[in-house]
Amino acid sequence: MNRLLIKKQAKASLKGKWGKAIGFCLVASILGTIVPMICYAVAIATSKTQQTDAGLQVTQMSVVGIIFVIIAILALIFITPLFPYATTKAFLKANRGEDFSIGDVFDGFKEKPGKTICVAVLRYIIIWVCYFIPSFIGGIFLGTAAERFKVVFDAISTMNHGRTIYVIQHLGPRMTMAAFFFFVAIVIGVIATFMYSLSIYVRVDNPEMGVVEVLKTARKIMHGRKLDLAVLCISFIGWFFVCYITCGIGFLWLAPYIEANVAAFYDDAKDNII
Repeated sequence: MNRLLIKKQAKASLKGKWGKAIGFCLVASILGTIVPMICYAVAIATSKTQQTDAGLQVTQMSVVGIIFVIIAILALIFITPLFPYATTKAFLKANRGEDFSIGDVFDGFKEKPGKTICVAVLRYIIIWVCYFIPSFIGGIFLGTAAERFKVVFDAISTMNHGRTIYVIQHLGPRMTMAAFFFFVAIVIGVIATFMYSLSIYVRVDNPEMGVVEVLKTARKIMHGRKLDLAVLCISFIGWFFVCYITCGIGFLWLAPYIEANVAAFYDDAKDNII
């Protein structure tokens, strides 16, 4: 897969559409976060807070605050995933030479939103499990090592050098195993993230496909291509620095450019799979 050709195709798909692409990403981003943010703000406003050196902290959550926090969580689960669906559909249209409008930002609410939400939630659960299991095992080793640390400090405080050396010798393997499993968690989690990264694209292209089948197809498309997509994403790091230098203004152009690149990547990768 030629990364330069992918980027060339992405730029071609945005030619004459940059204004709409920027507007679409901006509106989708705002709408996808505004409901949870408003609910969270109401929860903070109706609860007791205290100003500390670390910032504003909630000391006592009110009943109203708890209700709005729950609403915010539900909004993140049931509303937020619908805007990436619309964004994905818009940039796939652009890559295929079709037109789109900012009004299409609500397409996720019109086209079987329940299935889109199920795909997003199941994908999140799979990736979370991939991170959690090895992290949990690493945490067990870290916990046993922490107990050994206490013994070391006790031995040092009582000047028991023989006991100190013995515990340190047995501490190393536990710390090594903890570090190993945390590393494994990162590796497996990243692999799983890229493995199912195109699930929303498959969902857009195949509205009648079942939830599990969508994830299976996305995994099949990414077989042997995870590193290609990872390298493509890494290639934008320089632009991220430029965006930060411009106080975030550059993201107005970078966000649609990345979306166009991933859409071009998907259209190239899905051939002979779907």
